[in-house]
Amino acid sequence: MPERDGRTLAAAASSDVPVLIAGGGPVGLTLAISLGQLGVRCEVVDARPAPARVPRAGRCGSRAMEIFRRLGLSARLRAAGLPAEASLDVAICAGSLARPLSRHRYLSVAEILANMLEVNDGTMPLEPPVILSQYTLEPLLREAAEATPGVRVRFGAELFDFAVAGGGVTAMVHTASRMRTVRADYLVGCDGADSTVRRVLGVELRGETREPVRQALIYCPDLYERLPGGAAARSVQYHVTGAHPCTLVVQDDTQHFTLYAAAAGPGGPPLTTLFEAVAGAVCQPLTYKVVHEDLWPQQLLLADRYTDREPGTAGSRVFLAGDAAHPASTAGGLGLSTAVGDAADLAWKLAATLHGWGGPALLGSYEAERRPVAAQAITASFARAVADEPWSVDLRDGELGYRYTGSPVISHAGGASPTGLAATTWPGARLPHLWLDDGNPLHDVLGSGFTLLRIQAAGDQGGAGARGAPTDRAAVGFARELAAEFGRLGAPLDLVEVTSAAAQAVYPGHRLILVRPDLHVAWRSGDSLPSAAAVAALVTGNGGGGRLNGG
Repeated sequence: MPERDGRTLAAAASSDVPVLIAGGGPVGLTLAISLGQLGVRCEVVDARPAPARVPRAGRCGSRAMEIFRRLGLSARLRAAGLPAEASLDVAICAGSLARPLSRHRYLSVAEILANMLEVNDGTMPLEPPVILSQYTLEPLLREAAEATPGVRVRFGAELFDFAVAGGGVTAMVHTASRMRTVRADYLVGCDGADSTVRRVLGVELRGETREPVRQALIYCPDLYERLPGGAAARSVQYHVTGAHPCTLVVQDDTQHFTLYAAAAGPGGPPLTTLFEAVAGAVCQPLTYKVVHEDLWPQQLLLADRYTDREPGTAGSRVFLAGDAAHPASTAGGLGLSTAVGDAADLAWKLAATLHGWGGPALLGSYEAERRPVAAQAITASFARAVADEPWSVDLRDGELGYRYTGSPVISHAGGASPTGLAATTWPGARLPHLWLDDGNPLHDVLGSGFTLLRIQAAGDQGGAGARGAPTDRAAVGFARELAAEFGRLGAPLDLVEVTSAAAQAVYPGHRLILVRPDLHVAWRSGDSLPSAAAVAALVTGNGGGGRLNGG
């Protein structure tokens, strides 16, 4: 983006903040909470008077919940979601809910959690998903953001325009009473598919747009208890076939439902008529209220770039995240997990840069890491959109199996990267979850900055390393050197010794694993150890990208 003349605006700026966030949806609020917890002041502005009660995302996937756990929010969000023991099955019905044709069985959250407690091979996430409507999620995130020191949330305040000049951003924010100017070091556009930030940057979207779908949020307090089969046989989604096919989805409180149907052609029934036909067959008298009704755009789009500069160019001051960068009609919680992942990635990099230890390559890595993830999610969403049985398309690979293979701040290993959901510490992958011997999850032991894991089996006191890997004594020496280099940069680093037998199985052959604040592996040791200074410089964005000695 060519610099616009912001000198006049800058001279009139009425407030200053390190990070201005446009958009108070899940991604903007998650970013604000993350920044506040990392000691960075920020302000969120959103044109809406308050979070809206409209049908949008209905599920928080496991990766999003792992991120919320890092922020101390997962228990609160899970308590607000669909009860863990509720069925997550999908039913196919003919004409109405009274005529079930088939039922596709899926594990409930309680069953997933029970499996997670038993399996300790790195293949399971730390957090199971939760059915949580976005209109429930947003007020909870807003409450958490407003309670976070250094975070200011302003609804009813619309980002109107901005200019990049003088080593920062000057934005015009319109409220009901006045137009104010805000001077910020950085601006992040989390303002959705119709993003003002993206429009001002002149960034194009590319991809596919399909016919919109009609949707309604309906309050019907008696329907859930009257679904066919009772607690043992009810489902969370009902796909109704017939002359006017539609889909009915149970929301988190079991008293609200979303109804989806194709755009009405000539003579097509309104959604209220469809709902009465579908639900009235099992629930009489049918008492309901339409809370919201609109069209849901069906789009699978990706922004050409995520910043105000061309890819690979340092010095960006404006960033796009969430639907502003990749508006995609994704089911199964993949869109929300991708958006929340954007916030987790960008937050620590902004904080590192503002605190002075993040080098010029760090913020530049945001697009290099997150844009391919969004492209992968869009590909998976397209596969689901065109499938005859969309509920059968597994989206877990796009949610948990991605790796930052092209990042300039990851020490890339040689050879071919593992694919899919394999438990791996391959640099760029999310650190596999495992339970420690004391029953605590390893993820919970990691600090809010970088963490160097020293994997040591019980009784290993300096013998030869596995497969020619460094001895334990060499690993201890390198850890001390790395801590000194991080200290010289002013970057946070925790050292954690892991003696768990499970770690030996899940993280084989690597005595040292360096984990970033967002739980992704930045480097791991191999047959020999590189310069500690080179590792520290690379992963903090202060050195050249590439492969260091490692595996």
